[in-house]
Order: sequence, then structure tokens, then C-alpha cells
Amino acid sequence: MKTEPKKAHEYRILRKMNNQNAICVLAPSANRVFQVVEFEDDTLRDELSGLDPGKLVELKLERVGNRSNVWRANWPENVQSLIASR
Repeated sequence: MKTEPKKAHEYRILRKMNNQNAICVLAPSANRVFQVVEFEDDTLRDELSGLDPGKLVELKLERVGNRSNVWRANWPENVQSLIASR
């Protein structure tokens, strides 16, 4: 069983956010895809929704409940904008 990421990592946006506010990101270092369905706040969700596929972002992910591949995106420490950090 794979472990949950404990700190912020770099992820690549695979597709634009869908109508249900879900977005898939790839952890290039692990070649692993995560489906993000919850967000720390509306600002993070809004910034992620505006990013094009292929964009690299730093996020901290945590598993949502006991579901298999459903994740919550959190801001990395000391970062207030994904757009300004790139």
C-alpha cells in the first residue's frame, strides 16, 4: 500500500478542472496520478481551475476519508498564490 504524501510536492496539471470542481494532477517523481476533489479554500480552488494542463504547481495533498484515490489540496507552507510562485 502506498503512503500518503506528508509534505508539499510538485505536481503537473493533467487536465483542466471539470464541472464538479475535480482536477487530476501527476506527481512526476512517482509517476502517480491524484484526483483532487477538495481544497483548503476557495482561493486555491480558483487558482487551480485557471491553470492549463502541463503547468507545474507545488501542493500538499491529504487523503479524503477512506476512499481510494480522492485527495484534498492544501497550500504549501508560506505560499499564498500558486500563480505568483511560478
